[in-house]
Amino acid sequence: MVTPHVQRFQGALDAVSRMLENYSRRRSRSDAAATAERAPAGLGSAVRGSALDAMADWFNLSEFELAVVVLAAGIEISPDMAQLCAMAQGDQEMPYPTVLLALAAFAELDGASQAAFAPSTPLRFWRLISTEPMRASSRLQLQLGIPGAVLSFLIGQPVIDEAVADLIRAVELAPQLPSDAALGRRLAATVSGNDTTIHLISPPTRRAVGVAAGILAELGFTPFHLPLARLTADAERIGVARLWHRDRLGLGGALMISFEEPPTEFQLSALDRILGEGPGPAILIGAGGQSVAERASHPIIRVPLPPTDPGEVAGHLAAKLGLEAGPELQEVASRFRLPLSTLDSCAVIARAQAEDTQSPAPIEAIVPCLMPLLRDQVREAMGGLADAIPVRMSLDDLIVPESATAVLNQIVARQRNRALVLDQWGFRHSGGGPQGISVLFAGPSGTGKTMAAEALAHALRLDLFRVDLSRVVDKYIGETEKRLGALFDAADSTDAVLLFDEADVLFGRRTEVRDSRDHYANLEVGYLLQRIETFRGIAILTTNLPNAIDEAFSRRFAFSLHFEFPTVDERRRIWRRAFPAEAPTADLDWDKVAKLSLSGGQIRLVVVNAAMLAAEEGHAIGMPDIARALINEYGKQRRRVPPAEFEGWPI
Repeated sequence: MVTPHVQRFQGALDAVSRMLENYSRRRSRSDAAATAERAPAGLGSAVRGSALDAMADWFNLSEFELAVVVLAAGIEISPDMAQLCAMAQGDQEMPYPTVLLALAAFAELDGASQAAFAPSTPLRFWRLISTEPMRASSRLQLQLGIPGAVLSFLIGQPVIDEAVADLIRAVELAPQLPSDAALGRRLAATVSGNDTTIHLISPPTRRAVGVAAGILAELGFTPFHLPLARLTADAERIGVARLWHRDRLGLGGALMISFEEPPTEFQLSALDRILGEGPGPAILIGAGGQSVAERASHPIIRVPLPPTDPGEVAGHLAAKLGLEAGPELQEVASRFRLPLSTLDSCAVIARAQAEDTQSPAPIEAIVPCLMPLLRDQVREAMGGLADAIPVRMSLDDLIVPESATAVLNQIVARQRNRALVLDQWGFRHSGGGPQGISVLFAGPSGTGKTMAAEALAHALRLDLFRVDLSRVVDKYIGETEKRLGALFDAADSTDAVLLFDEADVLFGRRTEVRDSRDHYANLEVGYLLQRIETFRGIAILTTNLPNAIDEAFSRRFAFSLHFEFPTVDERRRIWRRAFPAEAPTADLDWDKVAKLSLSGGQIRLVVVNAAMLAAEEGHAIGMPDIARALINEYGKQRRRVPPAEFEGWPI
């Protein structure tokens, strides 16, 4: 079946071919004879629904300009066009169209003028044709060509220009919650029929992009996405704004533009060109960007994206699983703020896993399969910057002074009651402090800092991730902030405990700026603390050198806890707790082992090594096994065995 696009374009191409043939004959005859045989010129009647006539209408092309476009396209798809061009120009070495040929062959068409090839006219401004110098530098000898995207549009297969295809990409519509879909419909009705841009005030999450895409789809457009960070100087040189507005018409597209940081002066100028050079709606997505509205030449409506209702997410998951929504799914929805498509996929996999043992599987069997899948999604999103730590220790397992236990209980209380106090009791808007909970654990190695982090995660039923700062901190300026940003963007999708172990690599006495590196180190620490203050979970930073952290930074932590070397009584309790109930022991002297000047971490290591030695020899764990493990531990630290502490030992 011949489409209107092909029918109309082929008819126009035939008309252009006849005009070239007529011009070729006129050149070889006397002027009088040529005038007498001159055939009527024109591209034929318009065809409803054809791309060629739509182009003429969109860009206000004259009949001459339209013929030039057809001529430039014809050389690409008609096997006879090259020979016709060579014959019409009387030169077999010119099998291509030129400006001079178009002016001569289409002289009788409306709008025929050399001015049609000026940079400000539609042919050149919208890049409907390309021009390239060939034999001579004369503008009349410029070779005419056609961009691939324009040719594809003319034959009914619109695409976006390859020069901007890596910058602007189509977005597929994703599943939405009913409240998000309703918001999209309301905003679409707000801007329908006027030249208003919507700014969704939200980080450019997949949910925010999905809501923006839904708005554009409601308006009848195909959504395309442009992250503002891609608008570099190189992108500007290729004229991304004009190429987009040229091609969006054929694609029926509209643009979403997202930004994670406030736009720079350069980006504001580029953004203004994109919003101002062509008609059609656009949606901005970004948490800040007040300067965009202030600089824009047309109205911008700033609309906050409301938080997701966990109850609604739980209902969606229940419907996906064919189950009743209950507290189990409510907890899943509250803990994991992941895209619906991700939640749906993980839920289907979890149900399949649960049904391996019981079909149909109840929700009590599905949720234990679902939680690890969702946890893996968060970990993978962190890009290898953090690792999940198994949570085994509870607050009851910790052996620390009562003052330390009191601080840990305050941290638990603040996390549990944060929403109640800040939102329902109104403290968020009356000086309630930052949303995030930042904690500094300081003290010698092995004194229980990591175990305390485990205990907090256990008490709050949160996941614990250890952040490897050696993978985060980068020597190149700005890279550390980017990696921290990616880490927190992923961590924000769940309530979790982030453990920044040995944070000395990032912190230090940086307040006094002696060189540019100190200046940027201050910025890195400031950025980290800023992200911690908005993080919904708990961020714990540990250090073995508390005096190395400047007071200007330490004051910004919500809680600070110093872990001391354990006392004799605390060491006795640690030794006892280190042996599981099922471990075989023989004549252990708790008073003797408690006298050893070891940290809790060292004690646990000695106990495990002693158990291995006893197991190898096939007997219960006794003092001789502990003694041998102790000698190895002291030797590893290049310390001599303290004679006073080993007095009376069976060595």
